[in-house]
Amino acid sequence: MNLVWLIDMGYITKASKGRGKVDYTATKQFLETTFKGPCLSIIFNSVDAYGVDFGLNQFYYTMKKAGFIVNLYQMEGGAQKQVDVAIGSHLVYYALKGYHIVLSSGDIDFVPAIHMARKDNEQIRVTLLTYNFGVQEQLSALASEHLYFEDHPEIIRA
Repeated sequence: MNLVWLIDMGYITKASKGRGKVDYTATKQFLETTFKGPCLSIIFNSVDAYGVDFGLNQFYYTMKKAGFIVNLYQMEGGAQKQVDVAIGSHLVYYALKGYHIVLSSGDIDFVPAIHMARKDNEQIRVTLLTYNFGVQEQLSALASEHLYFEDHPEIIRA
């Protein structure tokens, strides 16, 4: 089975406060074990006019070495709209190729992308993998299943 994990870093950063940090490599392994196949993992984040700070640059470097794709987009007026558009576009693209989508975001902006992804194939699987916080109800209702980081201590660091 083809599997892609689309990671909204803006959501993860906000939702993780006080809930433990995601161990990305452990989560990728968890997904590969759970869904029995390799997982293409893509991180999406925004960059302000000052660029990426040293610590975050080190994180991205480590993730790339672990096989993750890192996509960074310039912020516009303090908003990360390019990130949302990119995630939605990737969601539809990989769905059309028959991938099982794992989405780590709580943003209602992805509801139309899920509808579009399933337009010709209602069987497209979209699994939400989020914290039990900050997920729009409409998004959760559309998911094939909803997994929570907190339910899997092996993928969370204190």
